[in-house]
Amino acid sequence: MNWTKPAQVCLSEIDEPTPTLPFFETMGVRITSAESVAAAERFLVAHSGKILDGIHTSFNRRLCRPFVRMLSHTSVTPNQVTFGGVVISVLSAVAFARGGYLYSLLGALLFYIAGLFDEMDGMLARIKFAESPRGTWLEGFADGLSYLLLFGGIMIGLSHRYGSAAIIMGGVLLAGIVLALIVTSLQRRRATTADRPNEYLGRMYQLLDGDSGNWISRVVRQLQAFIRRGILVHYIVIFAVIGALPLVFLLATIGAHLTWILTLYFDRRFFAQPFAAGATSTANTMKETA
Repeated sequence: MNWTKPAQVCLSEIDEPTPTLPFFETMGVRITSAESVAAAERFLVAHSGKILDGIHTSFNRRLCRPFVRMLSHTSVTPNQVTFGGVVISVLSAVAFARGGYLYSLLGALLFYIAGLFDEMDGMLARIKFAESPRGTWLEGFADGLSYLLLFGGIMIGLSHRYGSAAIIMGGVLLAGIVLALIVTSLQRRRATTADRPNEYLGRMYQLLDGDSGNWISRVVRQLQAFIRRGILVHYIVIFAVIGALPLVFLLATIGAHLTWILTLYFDRRFFAQPFAAGATSTANTMKETA
């Protein structure tokens, strides 16, 4: 009745056979009983993902739903879930560093679980209305750290078999990952406002779609969906099972350096004057779509 004050109702007021207010058909669950409250919770958790989640990410989120619903009734924060994922990433790196097939499988499984934590922190933040710029930056930092831990562990594990060649390749990969993290972080600052860093991917998708006349933009837009963490965790498991981690290491090295090079290219193409002047006006209307 008054939007400036919180509403306080008891179950008896909503647990009536006929709602006192008209109900308009829309996507959601009508709250009319204690049972419908549980159904509404399941509905909210099921829709706590993002619009353009692919088949891999949607599968991951389905696995996360029971845990997100349970955590939504606790004082656990999304940032704490993020830190939990980092701890599991550390354990994954330790397993990979031991070398050997079985330890590689264990490392891949732990990395997959860490990826589920990465899904859960965002889902929990949306359920609890706890999204924040700080949380977005923290999640990005945790993702970057997880990549460093993953490939650092793989490098040490491969060095048991390939010696100095794996160490050299690891140094090249490390340089690429660090450069990619720095360059993309700077571009995020240019592409979004300080209070909405979560809009970065959504804006980049729109810019790439609008620049479809450029073959580089078309290729990057198509390939981007295959390098997200929600899909990468599946690749790591598959390549660990077939014993092809050296190939993952090589592809990651090439991809890391292409990432920072292409980021610099698009930074100049999209955010240099006069293009940025027209693009800036849409900043506050963009929402992250993946």
